[in-house]
Amino acid sequence: MQYEWYEEVSGNEPLEQGDIIEKCNFLIPGMEHYKAILENVETETPIDIKEVNAITLSQSCDIINNKIDSIILCPIFPFAELTSEGKQFHNPKEREILRRGNNPAYHLLNKLKTENLSEDFYVVNFHTIYSVPKKFIEAIVKDKIRKRLLPPYREHLSQSFARYFMRVGLPADIPANDIKNYTP
Repeated sequence: MQYEWYEEVSGNEPLEQGDIIEKCNFLIPGMEHYKAILENVETETPIDIKEVNAITLSQSCDIINNKIDSIILCPIFPFAELTSEGKQFHNPKEREILRRGNNPAYHLLNKLKTENLSEDFYVVNFHTIYSVPKKFIEAIVKDKIRKRLLPPYREHLSQSFARYFMRVGLPADIPANDIKNYTP
């Protein structure tokens, strides 16, 4: 069965998980700011503003029922940006690993085109996570048409995000021969 990947929603629709926020400005303290904090020095270092295309990852029920004050977003990039020479996904084997969902740090979205985004596959990058006040994001999307990722793909994205964080690295695994040669 084929499902649609996206729908367009108007700016007066409530924000939901899977909403694509284009040209979102994030405020990021510069490294000088962190250095001043470590050195216990007062500073008036400027805050950097970074413009990013992002997708909301906070649960829709939490957003709509006002259970959260901040929205979690991750950046999305055109697949072409990640496949140029020397980049990780230049290799067809790496692209297949991504397509299958076996690269936990990234999630592949089907082709998407908007006024500001060129038609391409898009990749969600879980390495960078933004937490932004809900009211700020609502102000950005007000009166703007946006794309929304639809079920079941929205739930698949949410599951990928959860898998990225629930990974457990054990200090030592049980050696294969220990269990293979085990006798009770």
